[in-house]
Amino acid sequence: MNMKTKFVFIAVLCFLSYCNTGLFASLRIGAEIETGGVSYTNPNYAKSSSSNTSPTNNYLYEKSRIYLEGDLKKNVSVKVKLLSRGIYGKEAGREYTSQKSSVTFINYSPQIENALIQFSDVSNLPVDLILGRQPIRIGQGIIVDDDGLGFDAIRLNGYLPYDINVDAFVIKKTELSYDSYTEDKDEQLYALGANWTYEDDYNFRMYYFVEESSGPRKKNFLSFRAAGTFKQGVDYRAEIISSGGDFSGLSYVLGATAYAHLKKLGKTSVNVEYAVGSGKMFGLGFAPSYGHKTDGLERSGYGEYFGASLSDFYGGLTTYKSDGQGVHTTLLGLGVEPHKDLAVNFDYFVLFSLDYPELSETGSYLGEELDLTVRYKYNQNCFLKFVYGRFSPLNLLKAPGETSKLTANKIGWSISAKF
Repeated sequence: MNMKTKFVFIAVLCFLSYCNTGLFASLRIGAEIETGGVSYTNPNYAKSSSSNTSPTNNYLYEKSRIYLEGDLKKNVSVKVKLLSRGIYGKEAGREYTSQKSSVTFINYSPQIENALIQFSDVSNLPVDLILGRQPIRIGQGIIVDDDGLGFDAIRLNGYLPYDINVDAFVIKKTELSYDSYTEDKDEQLYALGANWTYEDDYNFRMYYFVEESSGPRKKNFLSFRAAGTFKQGVDYRAEIISSGGDFSGLSYVLGATAYAHLKKLGKTSVNVEYAVGSGKMFGLGFAPSYGHKTDGLERSGYGEYFGASLSDFYGGLTTYKSDGQGVHTTLLGLGVEPHKDLAVNFDYFVLFSLDYPELSETGSYLGEELDLTVRYKYNQNCFLKFVYGRFSPLNLLKAPGETSKLTANKIGWSISAKF
């Protein structure tokens, strides 16, 4: 079945489902399309960043989604979402994009992002059961985030008095081959947590995660997160994570955002965040396998260009060191809305890695980045976006003996629409 036939087939199914409304209490059909372009300069962190001596990588991309959601009778709902994504215009031999991209990258081939069925108030109890490929993100996605690609999972949500929610799920990441016998275990994640919301302004969340695989190392995490509002106009967030099993160390995130309305700048926000991933010899520090790493196409995280997480970072085409753990990040951000349809953000990052005991002090500095993001709402369902990221690699990412100042840049634009 070729690409055109697949989309025609999907469209027919959606149309038939729409016509058969007698099965649904309500039915929602929609689509999202995003197209854009990206240009990277000096991705190998060369001494000279001029266009004549350092590589550039320019390409266009497109992401599209089609979704169908329906509420059946007796508290049953279904959701199907298809995702297609890919890049074009990429120069042959330039592998920068693929190194930054999602490991599940599929070039324009439609894939199932979500296909789930949800049972609400099972047996008239305050319990929801969700089965199938579904979105899962806990907190800021440090330990668990499907990155917009979906997880094959079973999830159970229970609702208790005093605004307490109990959450348990199992994610299956890899299935064994059907035609060969092996003693290896499937890769999977078990999670059990509880959420408590107090007066709608304070939320406390505790989770315990266990990763299971055929590898010899045992890995688990205990996470406690608090978020809420200090007072009107000031939000806070704090999370501390303890690594267990054969891994150890404490990782944490502390952040706050203040909001105000200034006469000339309009809605204004100031954002501060400090994030620390624990480092450990032999890579046994903070290393979650299911946490946020991409936006479904490329790396996504601290910095438009660098896209760091608490556990890893992108080391450039010439990788002098890209597997160091213990990533520390300081973020200072300023956002303004001078017009009701225009938002501008400035973000400054300082990043370094304490891959104990190898790295310490100034030798651990990864780099600093300054980002500019401009978003314009063309209408209620159509948005335009421009991004500029300027990354300056420091000691750890420079070639041995290199002392001159280096820079690498990202320029991107996108247009997105949904209905």
